[in-house]
Amino acid sequence: MPPAPKLAYTREHILHELQQQEQNCQREIGLVVVGHVDAGKSTLMGRMLVELGHVTDREHHQNVRNSSKAGKGSFAYAWSLDSSEEERAHGVTIDVAHDTFRTERTLFHLLDAPGHKDFVPNMISGAAQADAGVLVVDAITGEFESGFSPQGQTREHATLLRSLGVQQLVVAINKLDAVAEPEQAYLHIRGALQAFAREAGIEPAAIVPVSALKGWNVVEAGQAQPGWCGYVGPTLLEILERLQIG
Repeated sequence: MPPAPKLAYTREHILHELQQQEQNCQREIGLVVVGHVDAGKSTLMGRMLVELGHVTDREHHQNVRNSSKAGKGSFAYAWSLDSSEEERAHGVTIDVAHDTFRTERTLFHLLDAPGHKDFVPNMISGAAQADAGVLVVDAITGEFESGFSPQGQTREHATLLRSLGVQQLVVAINKLDAVAEPEQAYLHIRGALQAFAREAGIEPAAIVPVSALKGWNVVEAGQAQPGWCGYVGPTLLEILERLQIG
């Protein structure tokens, strides 16, 4: 009997090659962004689009100039997504805004859903197309309570995402740069959200503190002080990169 042929590659080498191919493959994820009106959803995602280079410097500078002329300078990042005259005039998202952005491994199909209670059907249409969701929460005192109340959209949007089959939910607690004691606010809101999630049968993939306006913890962690809000975990973008497909 002739000797068995010598294997050119070990099992470990083949598994390593397959893993490398999988890592280099461009994944695609549908991502819907929801939350109570004025929580900063469009500003947060507009900031991400700008920092990743999917909105050019020229386009962003034009949005900065035009929003300042309209007396809405803080909406410059949001205008990357809220492009209609009506949305810019009222400062709210009305229709589901569609965009895409790429990271090294993933192509995200972004759906920025309206937060106002009058546009919940529009939010549902966006969420129905998504693999994962980002729930944006306003940390400013009074605003969190308003959104988290029975009349607010925070609870409603989280519950709707779950009922629509969106299994992966990331919570971004926004505007923590605008509160007097950000760490205390973050821990309080995180605790309230975790208690609600347990009751509703929802298990968030992560709860991350961010500042959409300043860019803290959105793409890079180093833009805020180390341990900002007592948080030393991954940025929002890093969390999104860890989402599973299907």
